[in-house]
Amino acid sequence: MHMKQIRTSASKLWDPNASAIGLMMVFVTSVGSPAASKADDWRQFRGGSALSVNAQSQLPSDWTQPPQAAWRTPIEGSGWSQPIVVGDKVFVSTAVAGKGGKPKGMSGGVMDPSTMGRAAKPKDPVSWKLVCLSLSDGKILWEQTAIEAIPAFAKHASNTYATETPAASSDTVFSYFGAAGYLAAYDFDGKQKWSKSLEPQKISNDFGTGSSLVLIEKGQEQESRLVLQQYNEQSATLLCLSPSDGQEIWRAERPKGSAWSTPILWSNQGVEEIITGGQGSVIAYELATGKERWRLGGLDTSFSCSLVADESAVYFGTSSPGSQAPIYAVAKGHVGDLTLAKGTSSSEAVLWSGFKSGAGMPSPVVVGDYLYFFGNTATCYDKRTGKEVYRKRVPGGTLVAGCPVVVGEKIYMFNEAGNMIIVKAGPEFEVVELATGMKDEVYWSTPAVSANSILIRSSDAVYCYR
Repeated sequence: MHMKQIRTSASKLWDPNASAIGLMMVFVTSVGSPAASKADDWRQFRGGSALSVNAQSQLPSDWTQPPQAAWRTPIEGSGWSQPIVVGDKVFVSTAVAGKGGKPKGMSGGVMDPSTMGRAAKPKDPVSWKLVCLSLSDGKILWEQTAIEAIPAFAKHASNTYATETPAASSDTVFSYFGAAGYLAAYDFDGKQKWSKSLEPQKISNDFGTGSSLVLIEKGQEQESRLVLQQYNEQSATLLCLSPSDGQEIWRAERPKGSAWSTPILWSNQGVEEIITGGQGSVIAYELATGKERWRLGGLDTSFSCSLVADESAVYFGTSSPGSQAPIYAVAKGHVGDLTLAKGTSSSEAVLWSGFKSGAGMPSPVVVGDYLYFFGNTATCYDKRTGKEVYRKRVPGGTLVAGCPVVVGEKIYMFNEAGNMIIVKAGPEFEVVELATGMKDEVYWSTPAVSANSILIRSSDAVYCYR
């Protein structure tokens, strides 16, 4: 491990007296989530309806020295899927190839021919697996091979064949592999409960898949839903399934086009909506029926990052090479076509919008009155007006690819080199960078937070810090 530490206004960053954001975080955690889950759990991508917020965690309050890992467990194969946590169990998916398969970082990936859609089609089979570890000590409790096959399509050198994050209820874990077109449910002892074969996802430029599952738990099991987004170059389908058996409840189609974002659940004036970002537009569907509720078009790009929401609005910003990198805030309480008229930047439904501000891969977070985007830079906006509060270089000069997570008044993320970056929520840019990872590994996965632990996945292993 290398021992570099960067501090900016650190005395303010660790102020234990500020607590105004706490109530807001409890609210955000509950938005659109009728069934309560254990506060210590992190059951799906970005915590599910928590949208990257964990108000209950007990991470160290004064983490100003590089922490040592409580445990490090090597994982065979590769995957950018986020670890998820239920009780003392950690679940992570992986794709095991006979040769190669380890993802490259940004610079290595850009130099690779696969960047421009020239990746060689795989010739060797891949084993897609689900692995269960102990949160206490990192011991592998079991692993199951979901499917073994030669991938139908290539992928980018910086992506993996297991980038989709699993989702879990209190007794079942669901794992989806878009490159194989395979969805399966397992009990917590590793026994398969059901499986479903779907079409492998053909993604633009052979960049590979990335959209994760969304599990919506209800008090009655038959009312729970499992949502899967399949937006690719052959079709664009949103599936709503029964978690108990995988049977289809409804599907919604849109014009084909690849996207890597994960849908979010939002309560819009008492109606639960599944909101998706795809090629050229954002569309909201009624969870109960799959009926379209509203859409916002006119976007010149698709979505690698996902959207975020709070009690008043949905926020998003997206970007791709050659696009205008749009950013929007859509107010609660509107249905129909919300696309802005040409030459306008706001409306009754759109609080504000702008260009040259959208993010690449990390999904935004909203904390109190502020909206944050991260990548090579950290950008903070007033969520009510869209006014830029600050735009600063992320320390270390290294890409942040995984999504940030919010714990108390701090925003945690890991850059590509494995350094933990902690930003104080608020209008001032106050940041600490702590060296944590192994230098010969790549870190693109989103962290998971549970109780007093934060978990991060590298190209080689899962780490736990406490």
